[in-house]
Amino acid sequence: MIEFKYDGIEIEICNKPEPYKFETAESKPRIGYNKNTVVSVKFWEFIIEDGNLYELARVNSWCYYFMQSFWKRSSKEGNKILLSKTLTHEIDGGKYSSSTLSFDAVVGDKTNKLRIRQENDGKKIGEVFLLIDEVKMLDVVIGKCINMLSPTNDKQDS
Repeated sequence: MIEFKYDGIEIEICNKPEPYKFETAESKPRIGYNKNTVVSVKFWEFIIEDGNLYELARVNSWCYYFMQSFWKRSSKEGNKILLSKTLTHEIDGGKYSSSTLSFDAVVGDKTNKLRIRQENDGKKIGEVFLLIDEVKMLDVVIGKCINMLSPTNDKQDS
C-alpha cells in the first residue's frame, strides 16, 4: 500500500489479491490470484474516480510541464510559467452542480509555485501552493498510480 497525504491532497494505492480456482492438466485443483489494484485520488472534495486514466494523465502532464518550465527558467529569476488548466466534474443530485480542480502557475516571493485549487460552484473548498520539490513528489505519486493500474477487459463473452 502506498499513501500520500499533503495539505488536502490524499492519494492511496492498494493491491488486493482476489483468489480464483483452476485445475492443472493433471486435474489437480489449484488456487491462483488476480491482482486488483485500487487507486484513490482526492483533492479535498474533488475525487478522481478509480482507474480514470484520462484525468490522472492530465494531472501528471500538468505537473511535468510545470517542472520542466521551472527548470528551464531557473536561471532567469522571476520568469512566469504559463500554466492554467482545469478539470471539471458535473455533480448529480448534490448541493453543488459542478466541481472544478484548477492548476495554475503563480509567482510569489520571486519563485514560481503551482497553485492547486478546488471550487464547487465558484466557492473555494481548498487551495495549496506547491514549491518545485513538492510538485515533484506529487508527480511521482501520480505516475505511480498510473503505473499500478492494471489493464481491464470490459468486453463480455457472448
